[in-house]
Amino acid sequence: MNRKVEFKIAHVDLSNNSVRVKTTPGRDFDLYLGSRGVNAKILFEEVPKGIDPLGPENLLIFGVGALVGTPVPTAGQTTITSKSPATGLYFKSNTGGGWAKALKRAGWDAVVIAGISERPVYLYIDDSNISIRDASNLWGKSVRETTKELHRQLGNRGLEVAAIGQAGENLVLYATIMTSMYHAAGRGGLGAVMGSKKLKAIAVRGSGSTTVEDKQVLHAEIEKVLERIQGSKKAELYLKYGTAATIVGVNESWTLPVNNFQKNHLEDGYKLGGPYLVEKGYMRHGGACSACPLGCHKFSVVKSGKYQGYSGGPEYETLAALGAGCGITGIEAVLKGNELCNDFGLDTISAGGSIQWLIECAERGALPRDIPKGIDLSWGSEEALISLIGLIAHRKGVGDLLAKGTQQAAQEVGGDSWKWAVQANGLEQSRVDTRVAKAYALAFAVNPRGPDHLHAQPMAEFGFFPESRRLVERLVGSDKYCNPAAIEKKPELVRWHEDMFAVTDSLGICSFATTTSYIIDAPSILGFLRAGFGMDLTEDELLMAGRRTVVLERCFNLREEKLHRDILPWRVMNEPVQEGPYKGLTTSENDLRKMLTRYYELHGYDLEGGRPTSRLLSSLGLLENVKGIEKALE
Repeated sequence: MNRKVEFKIAHVDLSNNSVRVKTTPGRDFDLYLGSRGVNAKILFEEVPKGIDPLGPENLLIFGVGALVGTPVPTAGQTTITSKSPATGLYFKSNTGGGWAKALKRAGWDAVVIAGISERPVYLYIDDSNISIRDASNLWGKSVRETTKELHRQLGNRGLEVAAIGQAGENLVLYATIMTSMYHAAGRGGLGAVMGSKKLKAIAVRGSGSTTVEDKQVLHAEIEKVLERIQGSKKAELYLKYGTAATIVGVNESWTLPVNNFQKNHLEDGYKLGGPYLVEKGYMRHGGACSACPLGCHKFSVVKSGKYQGYSGGPEYETLAALGAGCGITGIEAVLKGNELCNDFGLDTISAGGSIQWLIECAERGALPRDIPKGIDLSWGSEEALISLIGLIAHRKGVGDLLAKGTQQAAQEVGGDSWKWAVQANGLEQSRVDTRVAKAYALAFAVNPRGPDHLHAQPMAEFGFFPESRRLVERLVGSDKYCNPAAIEKKPELVRWHEDMFAVTDSLGICSFATTTSYIIDAPSILGFLRAGFGMDLTEDELLMAGRRTVVLERCFNLREEKLHRDILPWRVMNEPVQEGPYKGLTTSENDLRKMLTRYYELHGYDLEGGRPTSRLLSSLGLLENVKGIEKALE
């Protein structure tokens, strides 16, 4: 018999300064397993169709994973869910650090923020007590300044802070929410949603603990995972270099986007990689998230000179977006750009993509208005990178245009500038060359967030590590399908990665442990659920819980009518790779259609529009569990 699990949720309405407590039905945990799925249900049921993402009707939902607070490796993740101002669609973002554990120790599984405050405020959660406090003295401050000031006011002991910087206050459409100072809930502009509500920060302190059904069995399952971590080459690389470890391999395999996806290989690309950062003394030490033995979150320092500073990371995506994508190999400038983005609260992928788009506008003689005089808008320009980040965060001059993202910027500039806006559905693409990596291409096309890697990350298609090849062989019968440039069997790989990613998020485990390094597998998760909650599931039932969340998220977008399409950026589908072993390759409309057709078949979607059928929704329990979901089928 499964133990009944309910989620305790604080609903905060900033329009009337009210706080109420609500618990989810135990059935919701059985269906969704935790934060991401429960968040998606709340968003679908309580956010009306067609609302302004920056208006009072939008919700900002902070949910911590079901296993957070336990010693399960990497279980320290928060899922933040809202309607995105960048895309106008469903959006979930995920972040680590210690914030999730603090909220769980305070006795809460989620905080739902509604309304708009008349003045800047912050929330202070101290165990069961939640207060809405004046933040006038914090408004205008950076993430670091805000976090340090709240620690000064409230005390350092056990306090964790989620905050926005100036980018969120100024409603930059790709502003981030930063937790534990250096951990980003990036992409999609959820920091702008927080800024629109005049909510500067959420400070949390908790003194409780998390109970489990069977500690002895749980620790036995944990020991198995820790043994696998010890033997994992991928885990070793994460521990040494963080995700910066991967940039050298991606560059050497000719899949690193350079100069706004015009090239896919960078001379001197080694100078952006983790080994170089460690060798030259820039990358100093790690800062693992709660309960994480992988320790991939690093800190870097520039000791002197005009780029002197200190910040978290850098991550692969940051190095690729602010470095290779801009044609920059000067690592100190990239580290400063990362520091500024983190402190202003800017998504590095979209910031880098917007800057790259502007440089290409200059290259093609299509510059928009308000270009600052004296800035060298050329590939490799460190000056352009640093100057434009500040202008974007404060929405000054051309920064106001770039703050809207490349989709809107290209619409305003006109001409052919939309062709080199490497985005789809309003989101700048993650730094993977999806002309080459076909599973990533499909995963990006169907991602309800837009074309990025944090909905399904099918790294197994490259077959870089034994764990990857074993997974591919198990899923599709042979590791010969570890071939990124082929479309065969990619829908099957994407479906599994989507389902597992949703399970991972809902439980609060890090995706690096499940869908990139493949250390925590389905049997491990089933063991955690038995020991933690007394749940006895099969692997199919586990993946079905993830699929339920994936389908619900898709239904939110379908309800928004024609805003969402399963599509990739124009450049990826129409401009072939120019050099190297993949010269001439694209992910053409025909390639994508073939993969989508099989993907729709696997899911039980309508083959024309990719809509879930009523039969599918019924089989997943969504018709009876989610109010109004049948409207998504109309």
